[in-house]
Amino acid sequence: MNTFTTQFEQLLVEAMFGLLVMSIVLIVNIYTFTEISLVYRRSLLNHHFRSRHIELMKFLAHMIVLVFAQFLSLSIWVGALVLFDFVNDWVTAIMLTASFFTSVGNFTANLPVGWRLIPSVIAFTGLFSFAWATAATMTMARSLTDFLEKHKEV
Repeated sequence: MNTFTTQFEQLLVEAMFGLLVMSIVLIVNIYTFTEISLVYRRSLLNHHFRSRHIELMKFLAHMIVLVFAQFLSLSIWVGALVLFDFVNDWVTAIMLTASFFTSVGNFTANLPVGWRLIPSVIAFTGLFSFAWATAATMTMARSLTDFLEKHKEV
């Protein structure tokens, strides 16, 4: 019975740590993805149509900013893994996080005993992050489409 209690307590600590880091990542995602989407929408509302190509390049620029925001999300997990000594070095932390954040999960690392749930929590975080980024992308794409329809080139 004592072993079960110890394992349960460790699992609870691991889950709380994972949920804390996941919450930080999701808060960052909510603010960054929403802000990028709103800035893009405002940029369409506050300027005159130049050409379809310029508008597409502006859309692409905002998409690249979304990609950097995703890297920021990854960096939070990498920092947590290194800070709490779950992995030996930054490269391992990056590889582990990137592998599970994308839900591929094909990178193995020797995590400390009792911390085997972390890759699954990283994967859940990645699913939420990619879903939110997809929603922001679709919102921006819809704004672009509406803008281009409104300003059809004759």
